[in-house]
Amino acid sequence: MEAFVIDAFGDAPTLREVPEPQPGPGQVQIRVRAAGVNPLDWKMPRGELAGSGAAFSFPLTLGFDVAGTVTTLGAGVDSFAVGDEVFGLVWPHSFEHGSFARTMLAPADSALTTRPQALDPVAAAALPMTGGTALAALDWLRIGAGNTVLVVGATGGVGSYALQLAAARGAHVIAAAAAEDHDYARSLGAAEVIDYRTTDVADTVRATHPHGIDAVLDLANSRDTVANRIAPLLRDGGRLVSTVFAADPAALAARGVEAVNFFYRAEPAHMTQLADLVTAGDLRVAHTTIYPLTAITEAYTASTNGHVRGKIVVITD
Repeated sequence: MEAFVIDAFGDAPTLREVPEPQPGPGQVQIRVRAAGVNPLDWKMPRGELAGSGAAFSFPLTLGFDVAGTVTTLGAGVDSFAVGDEVFGLVWPHSFEHGSFARTMLAPADSALTTRPQALDPVAAAALPMTGGTALAALDWLRIGAGNTVLVVGATGGVGSYALQLAAARGAHVIAAAAAEDHDYARSLGAAEVIDYRTTDVADTVRATHPHGIDAVLDLANSRDTVANRIAPLLRDGGRLVSTVFAADPAALAARGVEAVNFFYRAEPAHMTQLADLVTAGDLRVAHTTIYPLTAITEAYTASTNGHVRGKIVVITD
């Protein structure tokens, strides 16, 4: 079968034929229908997860987000049945058979759940890592009615969901995004938009909110920018999440800011919640660019180049 693999950290991934993986105890085999592309997918080959405590076996097939059909059950699995349509985020203890393939393996206790018929595979594959991150990050930030929150990197995968979820909670949402994405950001619930390419985000926010804002979800900035430009926008007791590990929580705590470098730990309940929100019409799937598996190198390159609106999804059909 075709899979997008590396033979060692530091390798450029290639699409090639590999044996179809067979499930071991506690695993399910999934016929992949669609797979979401995330920044973690290009950080993995660089070895940036090598210190995570997980084991890595090569050749290693990349990919975490999946929507597909359960085709075979490993010994001891009773939480799924052959033929189940599932989606979610697969984060195993041992990385080997990811979702950028015709067939993958997943621990049955991964963040997998049944895919509702109303949610098509492409939409389902666009939800797990980015939608789940947005949900969990906003929970950590305690976003609620009356809060003012700045989202930096607002129209990528996580931002596309964070804008909607924050607005739905009654927050006043400020989006930092490129000018060509301003209409998209507004359509997702942003009350204010700032073109970070032509305007100083910090100066603009300070001018319109001189008494400070409540929270920041920063998906893009460097450590220096977070410390010296973004964090000072927060009022005393404000909260900041960095998903790119650019925060210094101890230093920011000394300035009255609660901060965290946020790493999403997916749960099946998050997948169910996201699916319920979409099927109820309360959450819109991020703008999605679709590539066939045969063009996964192009999809991967588009992701690594950054500034993607919404999500990139690879389909196998």
